[in-house]
Amino acid sequence: MACHVRPYLDRFPLIATRELAAAQETTGRFWPKHVSEVLGPDEYRLEMNRVLLGRLAVSYVHCTTSIRVIPSEPSPDSTLYLPLEGDVGIVADGRQLAGSRSRPLLRGPFRTSRFEASPIRCLVVDVPAAVIAAAATAANVPAPSHASIGPNHAGKIVRLVQQLARAVNRSRSVAALQRSRPRERLRRMPEAIQRLERSVVGSLVEAAVSAPLPPKRIGADARCDVDALKAWLASEAHRPLRITELAERSGVSSRSVERAFLRTGCTALEYLRGVRLELARRMLAEPAARTTVADAAMAAGFSHLGRFAAEYRRRFGELPSRALVRGGSRRSGTAAAVESVGPGPR
Repeated sequence: MACHVRPYLDRFPLIATRELAAAQETTGRFWPKHVSEVLGPDEYRLEMNRVLLGRLAVSYVHCTTSIRVIPSEPSPDSTLYLPLEGDVGIVADGRQLAGSRSRPLLRGPFRTSRFEASPIRCLVVDVPAAVIAAAATAANVPAPSHASIGPNHAGKIVRLVQQLARAVNRSRSVAALQRSRPRERLRRMPEAIQRLERSVVGSLVEAAVSAPLPPKRIGADARCDVDALKAWLASEAHRPLRITELAERSGVSSRSVERAFLRTGCTALEYLRGVRLELARRMLAEPAARTTVADAAMAAGFSHLGRFAAEYRRRFGELPSRALVRGGSRRSGTAAAVESVGPGPR
């Protein structure tokens, strides 16, 4: 992908990194918490610019390799994706969407979702639920959900968003408002920018409600996105969980969840147990000053210490107490090495 193209919103830099964890931490501040995976084959690098407007937020994203993003929490808001180069694919609540330069995508409120993209340059517009609901009410149409926007509307929406991004980048007033509170930012946002925001949202509602409903996925994951549930389990493993919660998140029965997990080689509770054991193992390998085996077990979601020790030994071939001793020795050795070096010259 050409890297010499001038990025949008370059007066509003957010992050430029080769570290996936840094990108997750930064984007998790305003997008739903998520798990990301680099699919390759190229080296990962993310450049992202972002600006807050009166009603919307607009981001420019340039990612140099293919990537998968699975949110671990639902979202009530909508997001518009306008690929400038590359392709995106989204599965949201079982609905399947594919997008490109000529076909922007709207992901509406979702319980579960999965996002995949080739190396890509993309404009992303975040639309709060209240904003899109108000526009739909004004147009006397239902609030749109997930939509793949066809050629009859795509060109207009792309032009409006690009026009908005360029106008924002030229505006000193918008730059000065980035640290303002939302109400203050809305009150002081230049009228020309506000008009463009309204035009983008109005055109988006018009396009989305006229688009055909995206098809549901077929096959084993037709009604239950196991990868999305796994990402959510990883974020919630520390607390008590029941299969009924997974079913509620997916909008299917508990039996459907179990069947979907079994197709991956384990039950949902077996997967959750593995996540908890790995979490405990990391805590024991790098313990804090007064960490005990019981501390690690409880923090990882185990309530029965004896059962935890037996399962840990069965999975890793040693007792958790042994892992803690080794981790403590490593920690002490590192501390001693740092102390022996002492402070540098003053």
